[in-house]
Amino acid sequence: MFDLPEKVKQSFNAPLDHGWEWGKLFGLLFRSHTLLRDVDAIVTCNTREAEQLKEKFPTKRIWVQPHGVPVEMYEQNHREAAQLAFPQLEGKQILLSLGRVDPIKNQHWLIEQAAEIFKNHPQSMLVLIGACTDEPYGKKINEMIRERGLADRVLLTGGMASDDPRLLGLLQQAKVLLLPSLSETFGLVLLEAWASGTSVIASQTSGAKALIEQGRNGWLFDLDKPDTFHRALNTTL
Repeated sequence: MFDLPEKVKQSFNAPLDHGWEWGKLFGLLFRSHTLLRDVDAIVTCNTREAEQLKEKFPTKRIWVQPHGVPVEMYEQNHREAAQLAFPQLEGKQILLSLGRVDPIKNQHWLIEQAAEIFKNHPQSMLVLIGACTDEPYGKKINEMIRERGLADRVLLTGGMASDDPRLLGLLQQAKVLLLPSLSETFGLVLLEAWASGTSVIASQTSGAKALIEQGRNGWLFDLDKPDTFHRALNTTL
C-alpha cells in the first residue's frame, strides 16, 4: 500500500491537459474496472451501494460497515475555543456547512438561498468550514459573497483538522449543520454533528437518506425545490 501525493488526491477529478481525469488514468493503471469482479468480498459504508453491488455481483459476499466517530472527542466542551477564534459569531444563530470547498459539496447553493435565509432569520450567520480543493469554484464563492453584499453574514474559515478545538466548538455552537451536496456516499459530517448535539439538514443524497429519518433525527430536502429546504430550516430554528 502507498499514499498518493496530496495534490493528486485533491485534484483527482480535475482534467489533465488533454481532457483525461486523474481518476480514469489511475483506473487504467490499476485495472480498477476488474477489481470488484475479482475480489473475494466487498465492504461498503453505504446500504444503497451494497444493494446495487448485490444486484451486479449476486454471488459476492458484501458487507455494510458504517463509519463512526470518536464520540468522546465531541463530548468535551470546546465552545470557548470557537468564541475566541471567531468573536464575530457572538449572539448569532450559526448555520454551519462543513466540507471541502468543491463543486460536489455545492456550497454556492447556500449562498443563493442566503437572502431568504437571512430575511427569515435575521440573527443567523452562515459559516463555511473547509479547505478549497477547486480554485475556480472557491473564487466563485467569494465573488457571490461580495456581489450580494454578504461579507458580514457569511464566514469562510478555511480548512481545519477534525480534532481542532475551533472546529469542535463551532459544531457544538451551531444551531444546525447544512449539507447541500450533490453527492454523498455516506456523509460523515452528519455523525460529527450528531455527536456534538447539533441538528442536521441535508440534500437527498444516498448517504444522507441512509442515515436521516425525516423529521425524527434530521431533515432531507430537494435541491430543485428550495422551499423544502427553507421549511426544514424554519422548523429546526
